[in-house]
Amino acid sequence: MLSTQRVLASEKRQRFFGHLRATEVLPVYHLIRIARSSADYHPRVRAAALRQLVARAPIEVTHGRPFAERRRLVRSHYGI
Repeated sequence: MLSTQRVLASEKRQRFFGHLRATEVLPVYHLIRIARSSADYHPRVRAAALRQLVARAPIEVTHGRPFAERRRLVRSHYGI
């Protein structure tokens, strides 16, 4: 019989998911401002904002590519 064990997310990962939840309600222009501002926001908040931008980007920008390539396309499109 296999024993099941719960794997809990680390504190760092939980904070990142919290940032994702917090940024999902923000408009695109605010996400762009967060992602561009390296002095004002923590890198995890900026990463969460960029992830939200990638998720919301139109297909004309992302061309249906894999996530890493979509992220590069979105960064160049918004000038981040």
